[in-house]
Amino acid sequence: MPDLEESQLPLESLPALQSGVLFSELLDSQSDPQQLIPLLFSLWKSERLEVLRSWEGLLEPPILSEYSESGCLLPDDLLRIPASPVQTTLRIATWNVNSIRSRLPNLLQWLEAHQPDVIGLQETKTEDPFFPREEFEKLGYTPAIHGQKTYNGVALLSRFPLTEVRKGFQNGYDPENARLISAEVQGLRIINTYVPQGQTVESDKFRYKLEFLEQFRKELKMISGHQPLLVMGDFNIAPEAKDLVAPEIMAGKVSFHPHEHAWLHQMQQLGFTDLFRKYESGAGHYSWWDYRTCGFERGEGMRIDYILANSAAQQACKSCWIDMEPRAALKPSDHAPVICELEWTCS
Repeated sequence: MPDLEESQLPLESLPALQSGVLFSELLDSQSDPQQLIPLLFSLWKSERLEVLRSWEGLLEPPILSEYSESGCLLPDDLLRIPASPVQTTLRIATWNVNSIRSRLPNLLQWLEAHQPDVIGLQETKTEDPFFPREEFEKLGYTPAIHGQKTYNGVALLSRFPLTEVRKGFQNGYDPENARLISAEVQGLRIINTYVPQGQTVESDKFRYKLEFLEQFRKELKMISGHQPLLVMGDFNIAPEAKDLVAPEIMAGKVSFHPHEHAWLHQMQQLGFTDLFRKYESGAGHYSWWDYRTCGFERGEGMRIDYILANSAAQQACKSCWIDMEPRAALKPSDHAPVICELEWTCS
């Protein structure tokens, strides 16, 4: 319900004030501007009206001007009534699509059916100019993309504004590989990653994976604090024996190696919780199945995609699950999306 002063505003002025309008333009649009001015001052005094002042363009960006009894409104003041905070369910997903162009029809169909507010994508495998931005914008999503040709590539799609977008590591590590992107959404920091697979334990690629994980740990330690934080993506690590079909065969191999598990333990020490395991403790729940062995048809997979939450975000979570249906579609990714829902206050 609007505040009393808002309900008294002329109806034609509300849309402009909600989106932001110059004081002079607002007055020019009114048949009786003198009736409007006292209401504006009342809203300003009660902090329901934001007054952004640029002093005729001298300040960029404009500053928020606080109300005072001797204050006045200037012609070039930008006036705005901010949206009231709303308690809602924030649906967030992560999905390794294994080529955005190959999987675009499946992804668009899934987005329309499930309506996530934010989704993190991995292995987009395309350079930024060729990312199908317009297709997602038509569905109401704002993309933040960090891609490269043929390999890797990560992206965030959001129905809410994305702020503080960061691509790659803050310390400049691994600039040639697009494996990390983050942004803030409605006060929630979201980090989306594609961790290297590692190939074999004896290979340089496994040493690179361990180096990447250590740099990632340092990154998370540096930014983790009281702000709600989700870390999600394709981690290429099965956390426990119940997260893969043949733990005795995979023991000590890539994706189920003690060094990888040590990193996950460090994540727990930093305060991160695997949200899926908050709601499901049983075995046989996978997020990846090998094309080559018909793993999906045989029920043989691994759970290597997940959403980690720090304490502040974990407390807001009310559910988390793996959606296997897209893996059964025509021309699927070899991964399934993982989804969580948070009780959140959005503006």
